[in-house]
Amino acid sequence: MDKIYRLFLIIVSTALIIASCSGQSKEESTTNKAEQPNFAMPKGDFEKNWNTYSSEYDPLGGILTISRKGTKYTKKLVMPDGSSEIKDLTIISEGNEIKLTDRPGNPFGDYMLISSDGYLSFYDNEGFIYSVPPLK
Repeated sequence: MDKIYRLFLIIVSTALIIASCSGQSKEESTTNKAEQPNFAMPKGDFEKNWNTYSSEYDPLGGILTISRKGTKYTKKLVMPDGSSEIKDLTIISEGNEIKLTDRPGNPFGDYMLISSDGYLSFYDNEGFIYSVPPLK
């Protein structure tokens, strides 16, 4: 019985140590997140930039700029080699988030979402693909 009690104390002590370490990580990540600049959803005309690089989904990357002038949205993608393309965007919805597509009516349901935290996320008909933070 004494061995079982000691084993129980060791397990509980180990669990408490792990919990306290993970608590420190949470505090550190909260501090790092708090240090990030606040993002305000743009009102009126704007121009915002994101680096679309993703090792898994877009290894070529590129700087994507989304602009709004009046009710018209456009995107400009500048690739690392300097080549670029500009496309008009179609509004799917606007509000606390802005949902846009450059391929309205496509069978894959591709769209981009500018979220209230400033991240640009990419989706298709199967759901979320990846997201990137805004450039400073």
